[in-house]
Amino acid sequence: MASNKIKGLFLSEWYTMRGLFICVIVMVIFGLLSNVFMVAATGATSIGFLSIFGGCGVMLLASSFAYDGMKCIGTFKKSMPYSDSDIVLVRYLPPVIIAVFEVVFLPLGMLIGGLIHGSFSEGFAGQAAFVTVVNLFYVSVPVLIYYPLCFKLGYQKVQLFYSIFATILMSSSVVLSLTSITSMSDESGHSSTVDKAVHLSMPVPVCAVIIVVLAVLYVVAFRVSVKEYSKRDE
Repeated sequence: MASNKIKGLFLSEWYTMRGLFICVIVMVIFGLLSNVFMVAATGATSIGFLSIFGGCGVMLLASSFAYDGMKCIGTFKKSMPYSDSDIVLVRYLPPVIIAVFEVVFLPLGMLIGGLIHGSFSEGFAGQAAFVTVVNLFYVSVPVLIYYPLCFKLGYQKVQLFYSIFATILMSSSVVLSLTSITSMSDESGHSSTVDKAVHLSMPVPVCAVIIVVLAVLYVVAFRVSVKEYSKRDE
């Protein structure tokens, strides 16, 4: 029964914002492919533009909160036999799916890119761990900070704060992605594109610990959101 409720709520979100969801899916897949192509070209890990696409995707998903007030969808949901946790969970599912997608397929994509190139840079595993954590950070931070506030105060009250926050986060992502790419000459004198972030790495166990910590923070943010949402009257 609970799974049917979640499925019904998720379908409601899909039919309301189908175009938005499709755009986010395309953005995330395109970002992942760009990362694979960069590794395939250089044999080295690359922060690339996945952090931009993933972060922007989550930002777009957050705009779904506006529909609760604009089309009275929030009031409609409150009148239906859904629990507060069901309603909150459906909003958390899309960004969580994006985060899981990146954790699973980003390292796999970098591995495939290295295989296509035919060689891996020195310390590839640690560098891939670093890139994974950076991209997961850009996907997770908006959810962990903004979603609880939105469920507590409502979209309108935090819209300005979120716009400023999103601008700063995305600007830093763009700067990080652009400054990580430079043109260098190889031994034969040909110009090649190399990622400076290749020199930044972390031990794989540390990456695993950070992922676990972020997963715990997702659970905490979800529980806080349910608690605050239950206090609101739509």
